Amino acid sequence: MKSRIALSVFTVIFIAVSFVPQNALSQASLAKPAKEVFTDTLVTSKVQLKIGGQLKVNGIYDFNALQDSESFNILSIPTGNENNTSPRFSLGARQSRLKMDIAYNTEKYGPISSYFEGDFFGKGYLSFRLRFFYVDIKNFRVGQAWSLFVDEAAWPDVIDFDGPPTGVWVRSAQVRYTKQLNENSKIAFAIESPQAEITLVEALDTTINSTFQGFPDITTHWNNTGDWGHVQLALIYRKLNYLYNNKTLSNHAGGFALSGHLNVGNKSKIILQAAGGSGIGSYFVSFRGGGYDAVTSSDGVLSNIPVFGGFAAYETMLNKQLKTTLVYGYTHMSTDIKELPGDEFWGHYASANLFWRLDKKITVGLEGQYGKVHDFYNQSGNATRLQSMLLFTF
Repeated sequence: MKSRIALSVFTVIFIAVSFVPQNALSQASLAKPAKEVFTDTLVTSKVQLKIGGQLKVNGIYDFNALQDSESFNILSIPTGNENNTSPRFSLGARQSRLKMDIAYNTEKYGPISSYFEGDFFGKGYLSFRLRFFYVDIKNFRVGQAWSLFVDEAAWPDVIDFDGPPTGVWVRSAQVRYTKQLNENSKIAFAIESPQAEITLVEALDTTINSTFQGFPDITTHWNNTGDWGHVQLALIYRKLNYLYNNKTLSNHAGGFALSGHLNVGNKSKIILQAAGGSGIGSYFVSFRGGGYDAVTSSDGVLSNIPVFGGFAAYETMLNKQLKTTLVYGYTHMSTDIKELPGDEFWGHYASANLFWRLDKKITVGLEGQYGKVHDFYNQSGNATRLQSMLLFTF
């Protein structure tokens, strides 16, 4: 009964918002708008400045399981007896953002641009958090930006803050160099701030400890783009430092991400990604912050955690105002900790949504999500969520 009442309220709100004058809808991202090309600016003889942002309000109804997250993270799905939980409804505006673009013309170095963006996902409710702050000078980018392991053009248009679990969606402090090979292809290299996430199991060994990382993450990608779509191959190499009997040791780690999209006519596209490696769990959106790069596996041994997975998405324009996205993702991790009943984790993710562009600056959306997992304890769980969105950009 409670579920029916909540769904009825959800439906009424969504329909009520829909009675707004409508303009044309482009195939640009609706849930996560791209950085704008500013035309209305504060101008001096050399500097152009634009301040903007977005207000994003999310309504979430969990039928079961995920009770405390604004992101549909499959690793947060309770398993076994804990999987049966009561429904939950919440509203939030933490995904709202503020941004600033600065363009500066120099005589010696030519045009220099800088970009700043933050949201309210910091520590504590509605605490401000830095997302981007970088400067572009000729072929170089310095500051905090998307990792070179990321493919921005291969991210499906979803309402959920995470999306498919093995999506590569990480920002890092970096110095990168980009070289245009020809009209359609480019290659880039970067050194990025190392952020190793290691899980220490004291029951197995108390002499292994975390320590400072003394080597940057090395990333590179090759990208080819045309009227047909695009393809990108990204590679990463890492050294994961740890202490064993007060001596610094290192595990070599690395992986790949192959992604792209294919345009299907003028109204649709297919997005694909496959990624995997060892010791790179923190580069996947659902694993970041969970200590899934490496783990104490036995006496005196720290083992990298192998992970692989991918997703497929289909986006299409239904008419000038409506757009829908269908997504399926799969992920798999393994470990050789002998004290655990199982040696693998796998999860499935699926979502479907509908966006309605009510105005050039206003979009509403509705999305359903489902996830199922099997954990290292040989227990399973699933979760179902309905999520709505109101997005206003300025």
